[in-house]
Amino acid sequence: MAFSAPASARSASAALSSASASPATLPPPPPFASVGVETLRDPALYNGLATADRAKRGLDGLLPVATTTPELEVARASAAVDACESPMTKYRQLVSLLNTDERTFYALLESRTADLLPILYTPTVGDACLQYGTLTQRPPGITVSLRDLGNVPNLLARWPKSDVRVAVITDGERILGLGDLGANGMGISAGKSMVYAACGLRPEWLLPIQLDTGTNNETLLNDPLYVGDRARRERGEAYDALLEELVSSLQARYGRNVLIHFEDFAPRNAFRVLQKFRSASPSTLVINDDIQGTAAVTVAGAVSACRAVGKKLTEQRVLFFGAGQANIGAANLLTLAMTEADKTLSLEDARKKVWLVDSKGLVYDGRPADKGSLSPDKAPFAANLTELQSAFSRFNKKNGLDPTSLTDVVAATRCSLLVGAAAIPGAFDESVVRQMSKQNDRPIIFALSNPTSKAECTAKQAYEWSNGSAVFASGTKFPDQTVRDGKTGATRQRRPGFANNAFIFPGVALGSLASGASKVTDKMFLAAALALASLVTEEDLEKGAVYPPTSTIREAAFFVGAGVAAAAAEEFVARPGACAGGAIPKAGGKAVPSLDAAPGENDKSAACVNWEACVRDYAKTCL
Repeated sequence: MAFSAPASARSASAALSSASASPATLPPPPPFASVGVETLRDPALYNGLATADRAKRGLDGLLPVATTTPELEVARASAAVDACESPMTKYRQLVSLLNTDERTFYALLESRTADLLPILYTPTVGDACLQYGTLTQRPPGITVSLRDLGNVPNLLARWPKSDVRVAVITDGERILGLGDLGANGMGISAGKSMVYAACGLRPEWLLPIQLDTGTNNETLLNDPLYVGDRARRERGEAYDALLEELVSSLQARYGRNVLIHFEDFAPRNAFRVLQKFRSASPSTLVINDDIQGTAAVTVAGAVSACRAVGKKLTEQRVLFFGAGQANIGAANLLTLAMTEADKTLSLEDARKKVWLVDSKGLVYDGRPADKGSLSPDKAPFAANLTELQSAFSRFNKKNGLDPTSLTDVVAATRCSLLVGAAAIPGAFDESVVRQMSKQNDRPIIFALSNPTSKAECTAKQAYEWSNGSAVFASGTKFPDQTVRDGKTGATRQRRPGFANNAFIFPGVALGSLASGASKVTDKMFLAAALALASLVTEEDLEKGAVYPPTSTIREAAFFVGAGVAAAAAEEFVARPGACAGGAIPKAGGKAVPSLDAAPGENDKSAACVNWEACVRDYAKTCL
């Protein structure tokens, strides 16, 4: 029997034949045909299958039939990230999501901040910068190069957001511990901006900027995939002129209260540029996170560690391994903290409790030029070598002090707190850690270099070599450790402290902006450090952690911001009437946590209620 097609199929076939025969009868494209495609391409409008008003936006037929909720789109994105096998593939997946669906990206980041920050920020962002030429992504910000000198205002005019409040600027010369990565440093500016957004600032308030002034990285200069200017790095007058034009152009478009965040500048420029804009008249709202943010998070950890070991901050003897911008900034803020804790202690005497080791060894008075001349930043901490040699000889009869040996310097200074930020992996070897343990019941060891490959030691090494007695923190997160007590043999779980600048700089921005601060002072960063330290609970300390869990980082930003805003008022740099209710706390009021408080006394109630409400009100528009 011959096959006969169903009537419905014959009808459809006839309709198709008719349509094919009479193309002129097809309806013309609707006037808004391109609207749907543009919606799909705009990450601010597209929200996956949860995109609203499909017909109005011309999306009928351009999306699958299923209609979902924003919450389900977040779950879908979360599953996609979890399906990725490596941190770098997770990074690529997240950047792809940001480029297509901003709403879902930021909702996912807020819901999974603790586990996504190590992907979007340190340590994975270091790999992202190394591989930046292979990232097929939408440029996340503005690039300003030397060829744009004299035309920067026009470049900024092309940025579509009109309410930028924080500009994150890098010149790419010292990316983490990875060195000069040139224009690939944009990954850092973008990463910092994502952290700001995760901690309460609206994404449209944030502008990542790459200052492309060349690179001296031969590998990049010869890489056909390099995205930057193939020229040697400029460090002269043209560099300064371009940076000045960029800052003034940002202020001209967005107002003088736009926060300028400098990131990963080389030491030769970092201190100079920061001081130049801080001292400008009128002042610029400017920070350098490598100098000031690292300093604040280090001091916060030191204050918490003092609680853990039962000693005052002024009783600590502190050795900084590495004398770059991070440790110099930390040394300066730490000595300020000491003088604030003990008003009878002079800054000069506080500096006598602090020592530096640079690439040439111990920094000391009279060091020969061939062993490294002392820069103005290092000179205040130069040691008295004769005194240290005498101290060393009292317990080491065989050999004299070798200023280039870290173990010898640890022994000679009798340091109780060792801070590493030199990006020399393994610098805190077994002999160094065992010497720290020999002279301290609870040695405090901070290995702050990142990424992980640059850490001075691992958490496991610090605990093992100290027989379980170390109070440890690192710049890159290490997993919890099972630690055996060398005296009792008992084991316990330890949570290594995570000295993450993300605990500091978002709060500094929120507090500065909410208070209408005209500048960011050292005492505002000290207030940030004390506020963060006050969030560390006795339970945290019992687990060995000197920082709160990263899962609390968004709440921490609001509380740190309250302390910063109150300090701005104390320093008379806040805008009158900026606080909620129009009242600025009077100087002398207990607005921020105090260094001389008893352990546990510095809790959330120590923050000015008005300022905390003010910061939260300021951030409400972000939610």
